[in-house]
Amino acid sequence: MAGHKKYHAPAAAPDNDSDIVATPINTIPSFESQPYLKIVAPATLPEGYTFNAEANGQSFRVKVPEGGVEKGQTFGVPFPAGADGYLGSTIPRVSVPVGEWKDGLCDCCQHGVFHPVFWNAWCCRLILTGQVMQRLNLTWLGNEGTYRTTAFRILFLVTAANLCIDELLNYLADALTDEDDYDEHGYPASDIAKAFVFGRVALVVSFTLFTMFVVARTRARVRAKYRIYEQYFIGCEDCCCSVWCNCCTVAQMARHTADYDTYAAVCCSETGMPLHAPSIV
Repeated sequence: MAGHKKYHAPAAAPDNDSDIVATPINTIPSFESQPYLKIVAPATLPEGYTFNAEANGQSFRVKVPEGGVEKGQTFGVPFPAGADGYLGSTIPRVSVPVGEWKDGLCDCCQHGVFHPVFWNAWCCRLILTGQVMQRLNLTWLGNEGTYRTTAFRILFLVTAANLCIDELLNYLADALTDEDDYDEHGYPASDIAKAFVFGRVALVVSFTLFTMFVVARTRARVRAKYRIYEQYFIGCEDCCCSVWCNCCTVAQMARHTADYDTYAAVCCSETGMPLHAPSIV
């Protein structure tokens, strides 16, 4: 087997893999006794950060060595025991900035006003949140999930159900109300029609609160994963952003976890990216 190969570090790892601690490149042992791979850090990563490396179809978890690494720095990891050689290059991954957001909260037009992320954040933010969750392997409630998470599908169905029920309640309220059959407050005079109107109000409030909850949970997960500390409203920044800047918050998370400069956004795919787009670090 060749002594060492070089490749770029890929995405975050499954929790059940054992950690292989990386070694600074100048302290790598003899290649004859232990085959090593050289890794070029895709981003500035703190000490102890873990990610999943893939070589020759094998997956193993790597832990960033003591002191952390800078973007572009080379460090080494032992090739997994039993490997029969490394052939070809690994699958490329999208690196995500660590320690700070890729861009600002109000940079919604970063990629233009016709970009799918802009319109999803404005009109279907729960669907866009589901795409971010899918990239991070989160459940639809913002908890740690598995590789085959169904967050996007569930949130897509929640959005579709909300729209259908809202239209149905609106239709029934109108159908039971004559053109001039309204009280002094503008509500239908019929008690049944009025119940449908208040049902719509309850539906809108419930859907809005649920969206705020999911967005706040997802933002907290993104910050934890990429070690982005709160700058304002310490202790409640995620909630504040979700309540007061919901669409901007969702768009910022989507931009942070994808490379839209390289890969085109897809409006309704599970991750919001083309199938051939790489995973994220």
